[in-house]
Order: sequence, then C-alpha cells, then structure tokens
Amino acid sequence: MNALNGIPGDDPNEGDEPPIILLGIEKRSYYVYKGDEFLNQLLLADGEFPTPILCVNFDTVFDAKRVIGQDFSLASYWVIHPEIIARLRADKCLIEADE
Repeated sequence: MNALNGIPGDDPNEGDEPPIILLGIEKRSYYVYKGDEFLNQLLLADGEFPTPILCVNFDTVFDAKRVIGQDFSLASYWVIHPEIIARLRADKCLIEADE
C-alpha cells in the first residue's frame, strides 16, 4: 500500500506503513502527514514515539499534489522545525525517501 495515496503497491513484500509519516518540501520545510498524535513526543529531545519515521521528500508542493492529490494543502498539517528533523536524522530514527 502506498502510504501517501492509499494505492496498493506492486511489491508483495511491502510491510505495514510506519505510524509516523512526514513530508519534506524542498528538503527545507517538513510537515506531519500521519501520526500527529505523536507530535508532542516528537518535539521533545527525550520523547517516546514509534520508529522508524518515514519522511517522503518532494521537490515542490506541486510534486506533492501530483502524488497525494489535488486537494492536498500544507495548511492542513503541523509543521516540524528543521532542527527537529536534524535531531531525528542524527538519532537514526528517520528513513528518507525522495519522491
């Protein structure tokens, strides 16, 4: 299952999607796409949250709309500060994929 658009994938070995999915736009701004119930814990340096966290990076918001759908709006999602993303990378909690 494609975590972003709900379309089944071709790989029969695909596992369940992670409970937390972030979207990166231009690798400069980041948004919580799924798992906003873990937001407070993500922001804490010693917070407890499920790992790994998937971060799907898009070159532009238009690329994100192409994959997620035309109704996609960044205004609907929580923003994550880039330093939080840097900490998640350093702690090896983040799996990043370029779309």
